[in-house]
Amino acid sequence: MTLPDALALLALATMGAFVQSISGFGFSLFIVPPLAILLGPGDAVVVSNALALFNNGYMAVTTRRHIAWRLWSVLIVSAALGMPVGLLVLEAVDPDTMKISIAVVVIISTLLIWRGFRLHRSNLLLDSTTGFISGVLNTTTSMNGPPVVLYMQGRGIAPSPFRATLAAYFFMSGIIAVAIFAIGGRVDGGTFAQVGVALPGILVGWYVGNRVFERLGTERFRSIVIV
Repeated sequence: MTLPDALALLALATMGAFVQSISGFGFSLFIVPPLAILLGPGDAVVVSNALALFNNGYMAVTTRRHIAWRLWSVLIVSAALGMPVGLLVLEAVDPDTMKISIAVVVIISTLLIWRGFRLHRSNLLLDSTTGFISGVLNTTTSMNGPPVVLYMQGRGIAPSPFRATLAAYFFMSGIIAVAIFAIGGRVDGGTFAQVGVALPGILVGWYVGNRVFERLGTERFRSIVIV
């Protein structure tokens, strides 16, 4: 890893953690596209999942009293079923196609969130389907947030449980994803080095973003999510 690469990774991790600590999601949406250019799509997915564990773990612990545990448990079980499917896709698809897929996921997700996607009802089937799709996207692109974010936004969940439940979900799904990557032989010494370089940025980004979140109202929170 060259010095410019290390500095770029540190900067991306800082900004990604800042974004997620404010809105409860967005780390992978922000960091994966440039990481795919810097490291290649396959490594970007693995490194992003590993880095997200630290940010999401801290957020989940500090906001645990706001977690919607029933929704969280359904999403996690469903996501765990979808992750092996996503890994098979990652192994089968060439890097250029993965870059295009990452771009498409980011653009479509942003447009749907901006349009104010809303649900008229929710049930166990919708919860499970959302989790499964999120799990497939996790091990394919590392961007497992959009289905869950859209679903929770559609249900009109308030900012505090929205942010806390997402953090807990991303943390546990990240543990499962990294374990699957390790079993599949996609974690090596280079992965640990890249994560080590980026960790200080995670801490700084989370600290600053959390202070900003404390000063936001509901309307400003929604605007931040859209941005």
